Amino acid sequence: PMGSDGCIDMEHPDNSGLPQDIWCDTCPLTQVYNNNFSHISKADFWIAAANAVIRIASNDELNLKNDYVSGRVDAESCVGQGARLPAASGCDAVEGVFVDRLGLTRTDAVALLGAHTIGRGNEDFSGHHGIWVDTEAQSVVWNKRYYEEFFRRAWIPRNQNDSAPQDWTWGGRNGDSPRFFLNTDLCLAFDIEATFPCCSDTTQRTNCDRNGQVLRNTQCASYPAGSPREEFANAVELFAGRRAGGGFSNDNTPFFSAFASAWGKATTNGLRDLVPLVSSLNSSSTRPQPSSVPTLGTGTANESPSVCDILYVPSVML
Repeated sequence: PMGSDGCIDMEHPDNSGLPQDIWCDTCPLTQVYNNNFSHISKADFWIAAANAVIRIASNDELNLKNDYVSGRVDAESCVGQGARLPAASGCDAVEGVFVDRLGLTRTDAVALLGAHTIGRGNEDFSGHHGIWVDTEAQSVVWNKRYYEEFFRRAWIPRNQNDSAPQDWTWGGRNGDSPRFFLNTDLCLAFDIEATFPCCSDTTQRTNCDRNGQVLRNTQCASYPAGSPREEFANAVELFAGRRAGGGFSNDNTPFFSAFASAWGKATTNGLRDLVPLVSSLNSSSTRPQPSSVPTLGTGTANESPSVCDILYVPSVML
């Protein structure tokens, strides 16, 4: 199946940015799973863990508990699983994975790439260095800031003639918190294939002329009316929430709603017979309240914590 199958191909270069201690016999997260949650598949555990991270990082604004389903089966072999990720080359890769292979809409794809609002790239692993948002503090908050960055910055190409992979950076001072976009990011709002190299906002003239480039007169093109990729750009605009008079709204709802829908499709794709949490867990008055957080080395077959413990207890996953 093409959905979640409990696999991490740590040997694949696209996974080189993952910390080596994320999943191994002695890794903390693995031990939490082995000692407390091994009665469910790793695939189910990782989806529940991801949902918990999203809930925590969004300050409880996006709680996917009611959307959670279980019954995924772990694959016997993970060889080649990393190849299912989209390359950082551009929107051909985005469409190839999300639209053609998974059967999602382009709006779904834009919503899923909003996960770039948290995390960072590291030049020692992927070759891409920096964060997608403005500050380190913002890079651990789940909100729509990623989409705002498309329009806050004058993005110009970086590393065109270097050994490092080409991506995009802001022309202004980056300080200790370098900002960057991949081709697979910027192509969601601009037709960079038609106008490369270009600047995403030539009204910021001096910021377009950096890194030995003079791009103040080369605006990154918009997608023409009727282009299938116009849906990408429309979704970015919707999620960013730009106001007509300038600035951005504080409403995360369009992004959160679209992400919840797309995440549900992506994490159940190709799978059958998945079941939701039991109805008693949908009531805050009856939700389980563990007397203590499950700890390493505890838990037996008779007293294993439920998936609900992952969804309700943040410290289980931290």
